[in-house]
Amino acid sequence: MWSEEAVVRNLIAKFPDTVAERFEPVSNLSELQESVKANSTGENALSAQELAAITTVIAGVGPATDDAWTRIVGILRERQPKYFRFTQYSTLPGRIDFKELTNQAATGPASSSLQTARALLSLAGTDVAQLGSDTYELRKGELEAVQIDLTNQVFEYWKQNAALEVLIDVDKETVKQGNGTMAVSRFLDIRLRDKRTGYSNNFSQRSSGFQWFFSFLAAFSEFEAREAPIVLLDEPALTLHAKAQGDFLRFINERLAPKSPVLYTTHSPFMIEAGSLHRVRIVEDNGPPTGATCSDQVLASDPSSLFPLQAALGYDIAQTLFVGPNNLVVEGTSDFIYLKTMTPACIASGRTGLDRRWRVLPAGGATNIPTFVSLVGPHLDVTVLADSDTRGMQRFTNMITQKLLLAHRLILPNAVIGTKDADIEDIFAEEDYVALFNRTYGKSVSVAQLPPGTRIVKRLEALDGGFDHGDVAETLLKCCQEFSFREATLDRFAALFAAINKTMGA
Repeated sequence: MWSEEAVVRNLIAKFPDTVAERFEPVSNLSELQESVKANSTGENALSAQELAAITTVIAGVGPATDDAWTRIVGILRERQPKYFRFTQYSTLPGRIDFKELTNQAATGPASSSLQTARALLSLAGTDVAQLGSDTYELRKGELEAVQIDLTNQVFEYWKQNAALEVLIDVDKETVKQGNGTMAVSRFLDIRLRDKRTGYSNNFSQRSSGFQWFFSFLAAFSEFEAREAPIVLLDEPALTLHAKAQGDFLRFINERLAPKSPVLYTTHSPFMIEAGSLHRVRIVEDNGPPTGATCSDQVLASDPSSLFPLQAALGYDIAQTLFVGPNNLVVEGTSDFIYLKTMTPACIASGRTGLDRRWRVLPAGGATNIPTFVSLVGPHLDVTVLADSDTRGMQRFTNMITQKLLLAHRLILPNAVIGTKDADIEDIFAEEDYVALFNRTYGKSVSVAQLPPGTRIVKRLEALDGGFDHGDVAETLLKCCQEFSFREATLDRFAALFAAINKTMGA
């Protein structure tokens, strides 16, 4: 709620201290104008200096004929920040007609493809006249300078293909005029060359994501010598690869944000910085009568609105989990429990335990291990412990063939036991695992009752039906202090731990 009297009080506060008290009874702008007029003449008239100061203050809020509200609006309009909204319609063309670039009047930043082209030339410190010089050496030298400058600037941030370089060329084309005469038109061609193959193609043939990124960098450059606007981006970088979105965020933080405030909307978790969640606001359309709301209240938000934020946090946690050496990938949580529980038992008996530097990562099943390793393995130190059943071995053989995993870093239980196929449960002496099974399900099965075979889990399933391996592992976790393991169990686990530890850093 605005108050005209408050407006007048603020104006009077800016008057010279020697005369401000004369205007204290005034409550609106009309009265203020009359009071100033009355104090301009007579015995106690304001001095010329005082009158000039008061007139300047009043004139600063608009014409004398305007009411208070109109003056307030005028002041606010002058202070309203300038905005720059980038859209895909301003994408840089790959081939530009010199004549159009010269003859068409300059417009607002990013308002047209030609304007973005002008911005690109400005970014490189050149113009059409220099690039179109009739002198070969001057033209060639300018083109090469532009190429080098643009390559350095663009690929400082675009890290998806470091082998690309920008090529700028001038092409001539004979065009038939309306009167039947022939004229030579000049065109500026923007090309990208892959230094690995030597092949180049036109900018317009590159991926839409690269075109968008390149065009955005050019368009934004126009503001570097202007008053900083507020940059508005509606769903930016949609066509960019997830890692390229990270490049774009770096561009925003390093080059945009220091010069201009940036506001952007997104549904992409890769456009959310987990380390800067205080910047995030959740926008929801609540329908009438509330309408759209913008809030930082995460707990009060709709789950669907929170999904990108949750995905961003999940990705960040996953990256934190996988950063570092000595990752031991196992099939599931049961394997995790066995390794972590049997290590103290082995160490207590003077045997080898699992090196505590290992980070044991359950993959959620044998079928997930190849995908899991392909995601975390190329740049990290990974060893895999997996069951050695014939049906699943092909997956691990493929991992080694595809160089996702070194052969000596695949550890199989059968190497410890000396059988063809084995699960991690087979490392336990038969009597020990059957005891855990009986404790879990309240049964009294004996080893003598089991059908023949080498895999204890399969033999128990054949005798008593299917059971949850995780339940047995959980029993071990809860009651490990109550069990006294046989020498065979401890020897086998110690041998397994030694084999795993041997791969560390190898």
